[in-house]
Amino acid sequence: MNAKRQQRRRSVEDEPRYVVGMDAHSKKLAVSIWDWSDRFNACLHREIKCVDIEAMVKTYERHVDLDSITIIEASTNSANLKRMLNEAGYRAEVVRSDTIADKERKRRVCDIVDAENLALAYIKGDVDEFVWTPSDKYAEYRDIMFAYRDTSKEVTRTSNRIWSVCSRKGYKLPIKGGKAKTDTLRAMIAETNITGFAKEQLETLLEDYDRLFARKAELSRKIAEAVLANPRMLKLMQLQGVNYKGAFALEAAVEDPRRFSKASKLAAYGGFSPIVDSSGDEEERAKRNGGLHKPLDGEGRQDVKFFFTEAGQSVLTSCGKSKLGKWGWAMINRGKPRNKVACAIGRKLITYGWHIMRGDPTPNRDSEAFFKRKMRTFHQEIGAKRMHELGLGTRNQFADAQANLIYGNLPESEKTNEDTAVC
Repeated sequence: MNAKRQQRRRSVEDEPRYVVGMDAHSKKLAVSIWDWSDRFNACLHREIKCVDIEAMVKTYERHVDLDSITIIEASTNSANLKRMLNEAGYRAEVVRSDTIADKERKRRVCDIVDAENLALAYIKGDVDEFVWTPSDKYAEYRDIMFAYRDTSKEVTRTSNRIWSVCSRKGYKLPIKGGKAKTDTLRAMIAETNITGFAKEQLETLLEDYDRLFARKAELSRKIAEAVLANPRMLKLMQLQGVNYKGAFALEAAVEDPRRFSKASKLAAYGGFSPIVDSSGDEEERAKRNGGLHKPLDGEGRQDVKFFFTEAGQSVLTSCGKSKLGKWGWAMINRGKPRNKVACAIGRKLITYGWHIMRGDPTPNRDSEAFFKRKMRTFHQEIGAKRMHELGLGTRNQFADAQANLIYGNLPESEKTNEDTAVC
C-alpha cells in the first residue's frame, strides 16, 4: 500500500457519511448514493438513473444529505456541475476521467454502473487527488481565450476560401491581411467588372471576413483590458517573445501556480512534455503520431502550447542576441531542427513563467529596458485615450511605473540602456 493510500485510510474518520458517484452527460446524469457510516462496510443507499441537469439541485435536496461528497468524472460540464452543487451547500469534487477506466465492469455497462464505480473508487481510496477547477473569473478568462482561438481559426479559413476562389478564377490574389485585404479585393472586383455568382461568392466571403476580423479585434481588446487589470499578467510579459495574449493564456490556464509543485509539471500541463524516446513500441507510436522530428506529444493545453511555441520562434527570429536566443541558435547550428529548438525555448519560458507567477524575485535588471519597450507597445495597443481614461499616463509614464514595480528594489545594473537591453 503506497503512502497516499495509507494517508487516505488514516483520515477516513473525517469523511462524510454519504458518498455520491455521478456520471453526467450534456443533458442527463445518473447518481449512485452510498451510505458510508460504517467505514468498513459501505452499502448502497439509493440509485437515481436519469436526472435532468436542470433538476439536479432539487433532486439533491430531496434525496441527498448535506453530509455527503459527490464524485464527478471530469468532462466538459463537470466544473459547472461542481459549482451548482457547491452553491447549494453540497461538497463536490471532480476526478480524472481515467479513474475508473481500468476497473472491472459488469457485462451490461451503463451510466449508473459508472456512477457506482466512481463512488466505490473514492470509498476504497483509489482517488489520490481531485481535478482542479477554475473560479468563475478565470472560467470567463478561458471562455474569452477559447472564443479568440476559434475566431482566429475562422478568419484564417475564410481568408483561405477567398484565396481559393481567386486562384480558381484567375483573379489577382490579395496578399495583405485585415482591412487592407478586403479593400484591395473590393477594388479588384470593381476594376475587373466581376459579375455573376463569382461576385456574389466573393462579396459573401468578404462580409464574413470583415465580421470575423472585427470580432477578433474586439476579443483582442478584451484580452488586453484583462491583462492591464492583472499585475501578474503584466509581469509575465517580462518573458522574451511573450506578448499580452500569451501572458493571458498562461494565467487563464493556471490561475493558482501553487497547484504545480515544480516548474516541470507546469511545462507538462502546457503541453511541453517530450515524446518518449525508447527502443520499444512507444517510440514507433510517437513517430507515427507526429513524424520524425515532432518534439512534443499531443497532450497538454493547446492554447498555451501554441503561444509559447510561437514565443520560441520569436526568440529565434527577433532576439537572437539574447542569452536565450544564443542558446537556441547554438542548438540549431549543432543540427537540431528549428521547430524542436523553438519548443525547447517555449519550455524554458514556461519554466520562467512559473517562477514569476509564484512571486519569485527578478534576479537582475538586465531585461528592464526590453520590458519597458514592451510596455510602451502594450500602451499603444490599448490606446492613448483609454489609458488616459484609466489614469495611467503616457506611454513612458506607464512603462516606467510598471518597470519600477518589478525592478525598483534591485541594485542598479550596467545594462539599463536601450542598446544593451536583452531582447
